[in-house]
Amino acid sequence: MTALTVQVVAADEDGFITRGDDDMGMSGGNITTITTNAKVKVGQYSAMGELGGSYEPHTFTGWVHLKNFTIAQGATINNAKLHFYHNANAGFDNVTNGDPSEGMTVAAEDVDSASKPTSYADVNGMTLTSASVATGSFIDADSDDFENPNETFNNAWYPTHASAGTGLEIKTVLQELVNRSGWSSGSNVNLKLTPADHDGQTDWHILWHDYDTSPSNQAIKLVIDYTAGAAAATNAPFLLFLD
Repeated sequence: MTALTVQVVAADEDGFITRGDDDMGMSGGNITTITTNAKVKVGQYSAMGELGGSYEPHTFTGWVHLKNFTIAQGATINNAKLHFYHNANAGFDNVTNGDPSEGMTVAAEDVDSASKPTSYADVNGMTLTSASVATGSFIDADSDDFENPNETFNNAWYPTHASAGTGLEIKTVLQELVNRSGWSSGSNVNLKLTPADHDGQTDWHILWHDYDTSPSNQAIKLVIDYTAGAAAATNAPFLLFLD
């Protein structure tokens, strides 16, 4: 088995996209923007949202570009733990409506080697792996493992659920990519962090540390344990000497 850690390495290689509906007909059109050099934001605002008195629905979808996966095609992914470092959140510990009941889903762009997104369309239009992994509800936002109450939401690596071990297990996602016929060692991967459908009760967002704002190397990272595939059989050379 071989260990490999792949982490965001440049300021413009993580961020989020925003999809905002027309501001009650007054903003001149819908919002479709990409943000780089900023924290990775995931969340949902409703039509009559409570965060800042917003009046338009907004969806914030995070994206991460990870480079140089030195894993050969056909390897077995034993573990692939995604780690994200909490920076801030809003909408949780809501006295009136309670915590939101939503989380996010992680999938990868289903290509042999992903190019860094540079536009809203690049992220929004990704063809994703059939495999995806959900964090589960963030309803216990005052918990440092998303489940146990009466704790603070610390600025720390997540998730840390003791029974699952540190990190979000996304080995099925990475295995799907490594099994592609066009995958090769050194390929790049795009991850998309999509918030769950909004129930409209409580607006929320979470900010994960990005490369640009984490001098302590707290950008999103993937820690992998894998086993290389069997080497391809080769035919021994056959020499014929004639006298």
